[in-house]
Amino acid sequence: MVDWRKNPKVGVILVVVIGIFLVFTYQRMKPKKYYYTTDFKCEQCDNVFNTKIYGGQKLPLKCPKCGKAAAYRAIKCTDCGFVFTMKPQTPPKGPGGGPLMMDMPKCPKCGSIKLGPVTPREPLPEPR
Repeated sequence: MVDWRKNPKVGVILVVVIGIFLVFTYQRMKPKKYYYTTDFKCEQCDNVFNTKIYGGQKLPLKCPKCGKAAAYRAIKCTDCGFVFTMKPQTPPKGPGGGPLMMDMPKCPKCGSIKLGPVTPREPLPEPR
């Protein structure tokens, strides 16, 4: 057994090793941030951009062009080509407020339900 009073280097090395172990353990225990990329449209300046959005992130997002928090998810009608935003629906308040039923999104210009992304997506790789 090593006497720490005679050789303090051993104590310092032990503290460093324990510190490194604790840092790695903490990093592994942190919740992972999951994200996806999607199109957004600013309702102030009509800028359309593609960005990452993380789970639980609050909307509206800040527009990179005008700097205002007015960007919502953008959808494109595949029939008429109109690009519009979809705002998240909030549940009804009060004693009768139950689970929120979402309506099928429709194009506000032509009423079509054929909707898709604004920017083209890369095709998925073919299965082998």
